[in-house]
Amino acid sequence: MKKITILLLLAAGIFSAADAQELTRRQRFDRGLAFDTRTPSMPKGMWVAGISGGYSQHDNNDYGAFILDALNSRGNTVTVSPMVHYVFANNQSIGVRFRYRHSLFDAADARLHLTDELGTMLLGEDGKIKYRYENDNYMGFVSYRYYVGLGANKRFLFFNEVQAGIGGGSGREDSGATLAGGFKRTTHQKSTDFRLGISPGATAFVTNAVAIELQIGLLGYEFQKLTQKTSTAATSPGEIGAEPRPGSRTTHNVSARFDLLSIAFGATFYL
Repeated sequence: MKKITILLLLAAGIFSAADAQELTRRQRFDRGLAFDTRTPSMPKGMWVAGISGGYSQHDNNDYGAFILDALNSRGNTVTVSPMVHYVFANNQSIGVRFRYRHSLFDAADARLHLTDELGTMLLGEDGKIKYRYENDNYMGFVSYRYYVGLGANKRFLFFNEVQAGIGGGSGREDSGATLAGGFKRTTHQKSTDFRLGISPGATAFVTNAVAIELQIGLLGYEFQKLTQKTSTAATSPGEIGAEPRPGSRTTHNVSARFDLLSIAFGATFYL
């Protein structure tokens, strides 16, 4: 009996030491930022409506770099994305999102730092580049969000949004200069797009019903099928332009990176 008692005491001491060690380990790694899951950060039954977007613009005046001698151009990208969600369970919502993106790049005058012979062969007698690109893209998404509160604070929330969307777009690309001041080559294109993505973000409540959001497209898969038709205009009197030529391109893109262009700021209303 003494031996059994001693063995039981030794076992109890070992388990107690292990429990104490585990408690010490948890305390050592507790930084006071534990997520509170006992009370919902977003209670069931709420409606969420908001809009996010982004804008970028550039203007170049005789800008030069590498073999680029002088560039005069302007361009911008505008993105608008409204959304509506319903909180069907605590901290979980599902809804729809729409995205419109417009892109423009217009180079009225660009010159490359090349020899006279090479510049004339590649760019023509004036040695200048004239280029314009404009595109409109539309996409509709079905999305799911999961919200997490930071500790007991319900004013700052984190969320992760899973998106599945389909859409399309149309664009026009013009390049080269004609004697009449127009474009030598024109390409019309249409695209069909499909996207699966994961976009984490953060919400900061200004009032009980109004919040501002920051969202980043971090991980995603994109498929695009693009069809185009290119036509060439006459560049001299009496010349006949070429017949339109069709073309197509299919792309698959898997991205898992931080992209500044994917950052979106917005305002959201919780009703």
